[in-house]
Amino acid sequence: MEETIPQIPDTMRAFAIDRFGEPGTLRTLPTPEIGADEILVRVHAAGVNPLDAKSRDGFKAIDEVHFPFILGQDAAGVVVRVGVNVTQFGVGSAVYGAFWLAGSFAEYVRVPMRRAAVAQKPATLDFTKAAALPTPALAALTATRAVTLRDGDTLLIVGATGGVGSYAVQMAAQCGARVIATARPDAEAYVRKLGAAEVIDYTRRDLVATVQAAHPQGIDAVIDVISDRTALPHIAETLRAGGRLATTIHSADEAVLATRGICATNVDVLGTTGGLDDVARFIDAGGVTVPLERTFPLNAAGDALAAMQAGHIRGKLVLTVV
Repeated sequence: MEETIPQIPDTMRAFAIDRFGEPGTLRTLPTPEIGADEILVRVHAAGVNPLDAKSRDGFKAIDEVHFPFILGQDAAGVVVRVGVNVTQFGVGSAVYGAFWLAGSFAEYVRVPMRRAAVAQKPATLDFTKAAALPTPALAALTATRAVTLRDGDTLLIVGATGGVGSYAVQMAAQCGARVIATARPDAEAYVRKLGAAEVIDYTRRDLVATVQAAHPQGIDAVIDVISDRTALPHIAETLRAGGRLATTIHSADEAVLATRGICATNVDVLGTTGGLDDVARFIDAGGVTVPLERTFPLNAAGDALAAMQAGHIRGKLVLTVV
């Protein structure tokens, strides 16, 4: 549904940093101008991801940053300006997406169509829930597809309670998989509601030994969103010969795991517009729900990032902007 577009101001509120490693502040900055292949989106809500904290601290994937640097990748909002070469959207289109380094923690975000994943917002969601989807839901969808789940497969999801894990549990269950989820005791009901058939408290039991005891022939697949290159080979010991593994943090040595008969994939979390269209179909068909842990106003973006880094989040954190 289109909305009446207010006059676009010359300035906007944005949460930005002046150098890597600082906490960030809310300040007034010029509203972005757009080029021929870009759109300007009036942000209604912005999703908060681990990648945002990494962007604030500086990491090697960032190579074209100009300061002040506005944080944020994911957002949902309304298109208010359209470049002359853009045909996918018009002024008033309700959209959501993953806007790599575009700066979604702001009232307006300039979206370069050539490197952003942007699609029509799921019709059944409001802007706040739509903003909770792009990066984690795309990562979960890509990981689920990477392990080629079949009806009846047994899948272990390591890190099942966060944004990516919460969507992966639901998508895998929709594929007919029997999902084993890792979770603390106070989150067991949460992951079971999402679709987990088994839940392992990794704080009290050895995860690998527990899975092996329950499934001595080995399980079919693993999706891991937290284990580093040291821990992941041990997690892979839960798999049968020919098992599949996907990691969203690029911690798999694919060649080494292949010598053990395991097909491993390092999942690209950035995703595509086509992937977002698929996510929207999942949502609008009722197959996946959006678990919101908490919302923060834009001026509390620093608190949201601190909560993200503290961990133990169930679902998603979102900044409300409009």
